[in-house]
This record gives sequence, C-alpha cells and structure tokens, in this order.
Amino acid sequence: MVKLYHLTMTHDQEEIERLVSAQEEEKNSECCGFWYQLLLSVFGITFLFTGIIMADLWPQIFDNMMSNRLELKNNTQTYKYWQQIPVPLNMSVYLFNWTNPEATIKNGDKPILQQLGPYVFKEYRTKMNTTFNNNDTITYMQLKSWKFDPILSNGSLSDPVTTINIVLNILGEKLVGINEHWVYVLTNYYLKILKIDKPYVTKTAGEFIFDGYDDPILDVVLKLKSYFPIQLPFKKVGWFYGMNMSMSADGIINMFTGKNNIEEVGLLHSVNYNTSLNTFNKDCSISKASAGDLWPEHTATKPNMTIYVPSFCSAITMTKKNHTFVNGINGVEFNAGSDVFNNTCYCPSSGCPLPGVRSLSLCGDNVLPIYISFPHFYLADKSYIESIVGMKPNQTSHEFKMILDNDFSIPLEIAARFQFNIKVHPIKNLRILKNLPELFLPVFWLSESFEIPRNVSNQLLIVTNVLPIYIPYLWLTMTLLGSAMLVISIYLWVTRKNESFTTLNPL
Repeated sequence: MVKLYHLTMTHDQEEIERLVSAQEEEKNSECCGFWYQLLLSVFGITFLFTGIIMADLWPQIFDNMMSNRLELKNNTQTYKYWQQIPVPLNMSVYLFNWTNPEATIKNGDKPILQQLGPYVFKEYRTKMNTTFNNNDTITYMQLKSWKFDPILSNGSLSDPVTTINIVLNILGEKLVGINEHWVYVLTNYYLKILKIDKPYVTKTAGEFIFDGYDDPILDVVLKLKSYFPIQLPFKKVGWFYGMNMSMSADGIINMFTGKNNIEEVGLLHSVNYNTSLNTFNKDCSISKASAGDLWPEHTATKPNMTIYVPSFCSAITMTKKNHTFVNGINGVEFNAGSDVFNNTCYCPSSGCPLPGVRSLSLCGDNVLPIYISFPHFYLADKSYIESIVGMKPNQTSHEFKMILDNDFSIPLEIAARFQFNIKVHPIKNLRILKNLPELFLPVFWLSESFEIPRNVSNQLLIVTNVLPIYIPYLWLTMTLLGSAMLVISIYLWVTRKNESFTTLNPL
C-alpha cells in the first residue's frame, strides 16, 4: 500500500513538473511571439509610411539630385566632361574646286564648282585657364586642336584645288576703299613685275585648310605700305592657318555655372568681356544664349533655343522640329531656319545681301569680303544657286541641327554646318580683276558633328529611363509590403488577445 502511494505521488509530481515545464515553454514562446509581432508591426508601419512619403516626395528629391549633378562644380563628373569632351568631334571640310576659271573670266561663263572631300579632322576641345567667379560664373578659354583622319576622309590633303585668290580679292576691296587712281596704277605695276596675272590660285587641300601657303601678293602689300597705310590680317594664307593648338579662336568666355539658379547653367554672361552677344547691331542683341556645352534643364521643352556660334560672331535661335532617338534616349531636335541669315540685324554699311547670306565684315577687327551661309546655299535666295553650277542644296546633308535630351537637355547629337563664300565683283581700275563676274563664290563648307558616346548614353539611360520609371515602383512595393506586414501583425495581435481569454491555467 505504501509502495502504491509512493508510486502515485511520484507520478503526480512528474506530471506537475511536466506541466510547469510546458507552461514555461509556452511563456517563452509567447514572449518570442510578442517580439516577433512587435517587430512585424514596426517594420510594417515603417515600410508603409516610408513608401507613401517617398512616393510623394520622390519627384522633388530626384529633381534636386539632378540639379546638383548638372551644376558646374569643380572636380565633378559634369565638370570633367565639360572641361574635355570624352570623345572628339568630327570636323568635315568640303572644298570647292573651281574647274573653269578661264572660261568664267574670258567668256563670262558661270563658275563650275566641284565639291571635294570630306577631309575629316578629329577635333579636340579642352577648357583652359578656368576661373570660378563670385557672381556664379566661370571664365575660360578653349584650346582647339585637329588631327587629320585619312580613314574617314574622301581624298588626300595633297589634292590640288583651284579657287579665287582671297588675298588679291581683299587687296581689291582695300583699294576700292581708298579710291585713288594713282594707287591702282602703282598696284598694277607691282603685280606686272611679279607676273601675277590670274585672280585665282591652285594649291593643295592641306595648304588651303591648316598648313597655309605664301602668296606673292603679300609682298605687293608690303611695297604699297610705303605709300599709304594698308594691312592684311595674316602672314600666310589658309582658311584655318594658325588655329591648330590655339586658344584665341573662341575668345574669352564667361558662362553661368548654375549655382543658386540651375536654369542659368551653360548660359553666356559675356564674350571677350562684352555682354552683348551680337557684334552687328545692338538693337538685335541676343541674351541668354548657351555656349553650346551645357543647357538649362528645361530647354528641350521650349519651342526655341539659342546658341552662340563663334564663327558667326553672334548667337542664333533654333526652332524645335520633332522628337527622335539617339542611342535609345528620347531627344528633341532643333533646327536653324531661314531666319538665321535673313540679314535683319546683320547688314554692313555697303548694303544688305539677299536673304540666305550674311556678311562677316563686322566680325572682329578683320574687314574681309567673307560671307557665311548654309552649305550649297540651303534655304538661301535662289539667285545664289542660279549664278553657279554645282550647288545641290538638301536638308539632310546641309541643315544646321542639334538634338537635346528630352528630360535634362543634355546634348545628344550636333551637326553644325555652314559655308564660307567670297564676294566677287569686277574692279575696272585693277587690271587683274576687271573681268570678274559679280557673285558670291563658295570656297568651302564644313560640318562639326558630335554624337554622345555609348558609355555616356548608357549612364544617361539609367538616369532618364530607369530611375524615374522604376524607382516609384519600389516605393509602391514598399507601401504594399508594409500594408501586408501591418495587416498580419494586427491579425496576430487580435488572435493573441483572444487566446489570452480562452486559455486555462492547468495548475
């Protein structure tokens, strides 16, 4: 009996210990469950409100991030790309070979021009002497260098080319300005001694472009200087002679950095310390023009944009045309129209030429009979085309265009095309020029082209396509996840509370 009692008591004690152990385990389980539910609730609330708040603030945050990156600041990626373009431009030069100069001079035939080229040069640009100023601008000069690319070129720099003798033509204009009979007599005498009897010259393509050549007429000018002040603005003849590895071509540029006002980034403040970007007519002065490397963020959304072109000594306004794609990036194309050379603001004292050709006689200090137009007189008055054989203007090859990124107005593609022409006319008192026709003779045209490199465009694609489109989905996902976590935690809290009322203590 005692033994049975002892066994019964032992069994009851073991059962109590088991129940106590189970209760402790249940308490530990409830304690862990409490913390799990608490963490679930905290994370749910955090994800929910973070997703809601970020979905609302993300556009503003993204714009602030981009504005900060677009601002021109020292030692940033934008500054490095601006200081030196990551890939060179292509400068394609097309020379016009005058094939019938004798027939034109003796018989009055129309000049027949043969287009040669392109002679392609890799163009490298580096910003030099950069100085950040207290008025949120940066001052700099641009070092330009060119290297001939025979692979992309159609022809050799040794190709012979015949065109008007620009030195003789300029000399003739100087003499017309003096308008003294004895000066003509003296000039004719010196030209005869030097056996210069043709108003045209034949040189190689390389000499005409960068190398330059010596012209004996420069010696005539030196002799004439003994009698009256006359000077030509060069010592050697060449369309780009002296420009390779030079910083003087574009002058001293002062540009806004975008600090404190990102809508001014890239806009010019002054050129050669002159805030007027139009040297021709103060009434037509254009302000708020871009230097061409950086643009205010919303430029692409506007109907027009303005760019300063050093070769024109003025800014030009381009008009939005259509949307296009460059390396998969949505871009907006702007084109220069016929109004660029309508001569409303660019008439020299000698009078306005017909629309389509602009005088550069007021450009800088050099009074030269050089006129600029679009290639092959594209968009110009028909009389220019009809006076010459060989002009075949078309939009695809000869328009001046620029494509900007649709979202941030980053340049994606540039094709800056323009033509240089010499105004030719007879000068009866100068024997060598008395039989010339009166016309604008094209001598060459060029295209400076650039397309954003693939590695840069891939980075831009992430910024323009990935971040703005997919990041909002991240906030939506976070909001939904937070909502789900919060619903589950509430359910567990309610279930836990109900169980606390129904669970009996076995002790």
